[in-house]
Amino acid sequence: MQKESDATDKNHFALARELAAAFLSGNTVAGAEEDLTSMTRDEALAIQGLVVELLGESVVGWKVGALPDGDLISAPVVAGRLVQSPASLARATYGLGGVEAEIAFRFAKEPSPGKQGFEREDIIDAVEGICPVIEVVTSRWSTALKSPRNAMVADLLSNGALVVGDISRQWRGIALDSLEAQLSINETVVHRSRGGNPQSDLIGLLVTFANDLIRRGLSIAPGQIVTTGSYTGFLTASPGDVIAAEFNEFGPISVKFETI
Repeated sequence: MQKESDATDKNHFALARELAAAFLSGNTVAGAEEDLTSMTRDEALAIQGLVVELLGESVVGWKVGALPDGDLISAPVVAGRLVQSPASLARATYGLGGVEAEIAFRFAKEPSPGKQGFEREDIIDAVEGICPVIEVVTSRWSTALKSPRNAMVADLLSNGALVVGDISRQWRGIALDSLEAQLSINETVVHRSRGGNPQSDLIGLLVTFANDLIRRGLSIAPGQIVTTGSYTGFLTASPGDVIAAEFNEFGPISVKFETI
């Protein structure tokens, strides 16, 4: 039994090492189909943690989403992939070139749970403010965004980078469920919507996420941001493109995809 456990740990470490190397180089990992399709959530989270450890960077944020089937998925964002708008990214970073406009919450302090875990006021009390975000989406797996869900969790939920705007501290009166969002590529609007985030209750999402973290022995740290899903759906941009996102309550943010 011990030998089987050791073999599993070695396989996890081998996959994590390949993912971490691909994260830095922009290359992809050809994981065995059986490894990817059979990967459990616990295995995915173990690999995810090893990737962060191997990268040797501090965790400065999280991305989190609640899927239609009720599954909660999340991954840490490392320091080198959180950039201030306006930004420019190398090809090795943006990879597949996926882009989404999102809203992120910045935490002034670690939320404190009550006896029954986190509730809404625990989260609201800990939030410093919110900001617009362009999430850059890519994949380190050779199967790209067709990879099984848990394989994507292991790969830091396909995060390439988070491009963030200025923090708004007067956020409590903003109707987050009806924000107007616009995404442009090279000054051409490619998406415009109102209230486009399928998770309309973002505070509720953060409550669920914080409770999930605490069950895993983790927490949201002071200064970290948590981005909460796309208002614009998934779109793609190409080398040389300039991508801009704008919400009606915030100023525009932008990122350029360099050609090399």
